[in-house]
Amino acid sequence: MKKVFAIAAALMLIGTTAFAQSFGAGYVQSTEKFNNTATTANGFYAGFGYTAKILPGISLNPGIYYEFLTSKEGFNYGSLASVSGKTTEHYVNVPLQLSLALAFAPAFKLFLYGGPTASIGIASNTKFSGNVLGFDGSDTVNNYEDDEYSRFDIMLGGGLGAEIAQKIRLTVGYDFGMLDRLKDSDDVLKRNRLTAGAAFIF
Repeated sequence: MKKVFAIAAALMLIGTTAFAQSFGAGYVQSTEKFNNTATTANGFYAGFGYTAKILPGISLNPGIYYEFLTSKEGFNYGSLASVSGKTTEHYVNVPLQLSLALAFAPAFKLFLYGGPTASIGIASNTKFSGNVLGFDGSDTVNNYEDDEYSRFDIMLGGGLGAEIAQKIRLTVGYDFGMLDRLKDSDDVLKRNRLTAGAAFIF
């Protein structure tokens, strides 16, 4: 994990005069697939990115972004019991992507991007509340206290973007989680995510 941050930091700092910097934010829809079931969470991301030109039209794009997700599930057993759980998760994501751009006009270009993203879970909590035979109760669980739930994932994906007047960047992308988030378990939990956002270049 420390190596990932060190590499990203080095890429950001070496030759900063050749880098275009950006601040970006947007929408995230995350889908966790547990065996044959899926749970969807929604949230947002925000953070900083850098663009280093390697060759005409080809750039390297490291960055660091915060991601927040929330989801809610509920179960109802008629008049006997009802239970609901709300999960909130916080991540730090470090992408290292390549982009290929095609200019259609001096102030407008489209680009494809892709590559890996290191995703590190910072916090994950589920608040349960319910009613059983007329009695109410609630509890909050730290999901990372369960040794089977891993904080770390490597996501691989890409997307399409547009850059306007070298000041505004719009992107839509999709990432596939490569690692099983459950350690020492016969079950499989993987996370994929859809992102859509905008960045301001400075």
